[in-house]
Amino acid sequence: MRAMTSLVTSMGRMAAHTGQIVALDEIMNHTHECAPTVDQLTLDGPAPLKRGPDGKYPYPKPGILTDREY
Repeated sequence: MRAMTSLVTSMGRMAAHTGQIVALDEIMNHTHECAPTVDQLTLDGPAPLKRGPDGKYPYPKPGILTDREY
């Protein structure tokens, strides 16, 4: 039950961030990794999310970026 609850929250997050309807089978087979290289994070290492050339951090663009969160 807890695993399904966690999965449903992931579906909601992906739906909100992409502006798309996300079905259970889609999220189960999706290739997107929410936290790539998370196993390599350290307290003194670089931040996993980098600022762009404009000095701003990326953010979700629902309906514009539909295949990923940002």
